[in-house]
Order: sequence, then structure tokens, then C-alpha cells
Amino acid sequence: RKCSSIIIYTQRIIASVVDLLNQAALIPTDEKLTVLKQVQELIINKDPSLLDNFLDEIIAFQTDKSMEVRKFVIGFIEEACKRDNELLLRLVANLNMLLKDDSVNVAAPWTEETVRQCLFLYLSLLPLNHRLVHELASVYTEAIADIKRSVLRAIEQPIRGMGMNSPELLLLVDNCPKGAETLVTRCLHILTDKVPPSPELVERVRDLYHKRVPDVRFLIPVINGLEKNEVIQALPKLIKLNPIVVKEVFNRLLGTQHSEGSSSVSPLTPGDLLIALHNIDSTKCDMKSIIKATNLCFGEKNVYTSEVLAVVMQQLMEHSPLPMLLMRTVIQSLTMYPRLGGFVMNILSRLIVKQVWKYPKVWEGFVKCCQRTKPQSYSVLLQLPPAQLTSVFERCPEMREPLLQHVHSFTPNQQAHIPASIMVVLEANRKPQPKLVVEKEVMDKYNEPVSAAAPSVTEEEPTITLREPDIPVQHDPVITKDEEEQMEQEHLDPVIQEESVNIVAEVKLNHLVSYPTGPSDLHSSVYCPVASKNMSSLV
Repeated sequence: RKCSSIIIYTQRIIASVVDLLNQAALIPTDEKLTVLKQVQELIINKDPSLLDNFLDEIIAFQTDKSMEVRKFVIGFIEEACKRDNELLLRLVANLNMLLKDDSVNVAAPWTEETVRQCLFLYLSLLPLNHRLVHELASVYTEAIADIKRSVLRAIEQPIRGMGMNSPELLLLVDNCPKGAETLVTRCLHILTDKVPPSPELVERVRDLYHKRVPDVRFLIPVINGLEKNEVIQALPKLIKLNPIVVKEVFNRLLGTQHSEGSSSVSPLTPGDLLIALHNIDSTKCDMKSIIKATNLCFGEKNVYTSEVLAVVMQQLMEHSPLPMLLMRTVIQSLTMYPRLGGFVMNILSRLIVKQVWKYPKVWEGFVKCCQRTKPQSYSVLLQLPPAQLTSVFERCPEMREPLLQHVHSFTPNQQAHIPASIMVVLEANRKPQPKLVVEKEVMDKYNEPVSAAAPSVTEEEPTITLREPDIPVQHDPVITKDEEEQMEQEHLDPVIQEESVNIVAEVKLNHLVSYPTGPSDLHSSVYCPVASKNMSSLV
């Protein structure tokens, strides 16, 4: 009779639960919650043995449009799992069924909302039972692309609730299922977004990268936990990733993340990072990617101050061979901080000592830098060997004349230090000055035979006078500046040609007066009547 009473009691409860569940499926949200709470009271508090019978019916409400109803289902399942741990296996099976059901996708394509509804219960229980993360990874590998994207967006809060020290999460990283690499990477990013990676997590990721899945993206979340040489070795692969990803890598390394609470210490200083980029082997990474990466560094002006860049240039100078992008960095640094001009001139001078012309790309940048920094760079150019200075003028012919004028502005003492070979290069292909042509013509007139000029002198005989005999004798007649101007005027203005000839005759006569050493000298001169007459008076 007692057994009969229990059976009758159980049947009544079952009938009541069935009736209430049917009502809940048809009534509005507010009333639905009331009915479901009655179901919870009957199953959880009065007859827990019925959990196995009605679990699927309760779980079905996890896709309800009402958030309040979905929260109620979570609370219900939490209580149920406390009574029976085996219920978790039912939950996993339910999730697999929902996300792998092709008929659902055919009837109504998956949306962000429908996926979240199916995941809501499961992800809410994840922080309570970390073992569920392995089942989540298993489901993820077999889901369609739309569901995978929704899963990646939905797991942030549950994974953060688990924490990076969770043994189950570390185990997931160790065993990373094939096809779940993106899910694992997403978990790593969530865990390290606001806090530095733990040594245990770094070690697991390092092993995964080196031993099983050599995908450099695994290293990004834990990059600040790696050794300096490990980061430098990974740089060629890292900077070839999507520009957004590369930017995130540099934010982590440079400490420019905007996440609150992020205080991890980078294994590389800003200078180390920029130097490492210059030293990347061009056979391992294309130059375009390297240049883009260096531009990201220069974009962080608060990090790359003039002091930091000066140290970088100083250290790059010591490398052999010289890095190909050295001069590009020098020019960019000077553009950002013009006050580095003096420092850059020192760099250019040292590059000459290192025979920069032996590195074609660096030499090209050297010439460009000199071109941009003139006239400061003139002193540097004068340090070049003749052949290299010629090469500079071949690339930039417009620099020859200003540099020559710069040399002419030196004091005689300073000019004496300029090698003759350099002056030859500076004055090469230079057009002769018109003044020199005039001077040559006038000197030719001086050297003409007196007989050719005699008729003109004879015509102007009354106007010629001799200088006073007490004028100092000049053993080597020198043409003064006034005489040069007079010669130029003679060349340019034929109208006063006659007067010029008179002056020439006067100079010649004075010359004859000043230099007689004996009768033979006088007789050897061409006879001039006026000159003979005046010479007699002097005797």
C-alpha cells in the first residue's frame, strides 16, 4: 500500500509538471516565469528523481526570447547539477545537437542571436565547471563558419571568469585540438588583455608553438612573457601578418595598449625593437613589410623621442654591414626632430670613415640626406674622396656651384687645407669668366710690337708726357684692379679705343725709361721720335 501511495504521488507530480510545462510554452513571459518556478519547486525540492525525465524540456527554454526566462533556466540547471553531476553530459549532448543540426541551418540560417541563445546556458555554466571548455572546443571544430564566429564573440566573459591559472584551460592549450587553433588563440587574447601572462601559460604556449603548431599568432598574447631573443626571432613572421595584428603586437611591445590595468613589461625597449627591425634578413621578410613596421614605430612619437632615435642611429652605425634602411631612418629622424641636425652631420662624417659608398643603397640615402641638409652638409661633402665627390655631383649637379662658392668664402688659411684634387673636382666643367677673356686680350695688346702701335702714337704725339723720374721702379709690371676695369671698358666700348691706345703707349714709354742698362738696350728698342727727344733731355 505504501508503494502504491508513492507511485500515485509521483504520477500526480509528473502530471502537474507536464501540465505546467505545456502552459509555460503558450503563455506570456511574466506568467511563464511564475509557472516555471512552480516546475522548479516540484522537481528540485519535492522529487529530484524527476530531473532526468524533464531536463530536456527545461533546457528547451534556453532559446526563449526573454532574457529573464533564460536566466531562470541557468539557475535551474545549476541547482540540478548540484544534485546530479552527470547532468553535465546531457548538457554537452544538447549543445552538440543544437549546433550540429543541419536541419536548423536549412530551415532558418544561424544568426548571432540564435547562436547566443543556444550557447547562453552552456557558457554560463562554464566558469562553474571548467571541464566544459574541452567540449566547447570539440563542438567548435565541427561547427559551420557562422557559428564559429559567433562562438568567438560570445566566450569573452566565461573565459575571463575561468582565469589563466585554470588547469583545464592550460590543458586545452597543451592539447589544442586540430581545427580549434583560432578558438585557443582567442582564449589567450582574452586572458592576457588586461593582465600579463603567467609563467605557466607562457611555457604552455611556447611548447605548443615549437613542438606542435608553428603558428606565430599563438605567441602574440604571451609575447611580453617571452625572452628577448625569442621575440627578435619571431619578428620577421609577425610583421608579415595583417596590419591590424601587427599594430597590436607593437602596442604590446611598446606598452601603448589602451586597456586598463595592463602593466606587463616588454622584453624589448623601443630602441631594441627599431634596431631589430633594421637587422631583419631581407631573405626572411620582404622590405615593404619591414618599412611598414618601422613606420609604425615612428608613428609613436611619445615613445620614440629624439633621445631614443639618437641612440638607435648611434648603435646602427656600429653594425657591419651597414643596415640597408639606415639612411631612411636618419632622414625620418631629422624630419621629426630638426634639432638633430648637428648629430646627423656627425653621423654622415662617420659614415665617410666607414666608406659608405661601398653600400649602394646606403650611399644613395647618404647623398639624399646631404642634399636635404645643405648648407650644413657642405663640410661633410668636402671630406669625401675626389671620386665620391664626383659621384655626388653626377647625382646632384646643382650642388657643385654652391659648394664651390662655399669654399671661396673661406679665408686663405682655410682654403689652404682643401686638397688640390678636391678643387679640381669642384672647378671641373666650369665655364671661364668673361673677365679673364678681356684680360687676355689686353695682355695680347701689351705684347704686340711697338711698330704696330707707332702710327697711333705718332698721331697723338703732342699729348704724350713722361712721368716724373722719381717714381719707384717696378721690375715686374702688375696689372692693377683699376687697369683691369680700364681694360674691360676698352673691350666693351670701342668709342674710347683711341684714348686707351694712348695710355698703352705711355706705359710702354715709361717702361723704356725705367729699364735702360746701357746704350745697347736703347738701340735695341724700336725708335720713337718723342721718346728719343725726351730721353736726350734726361741725359
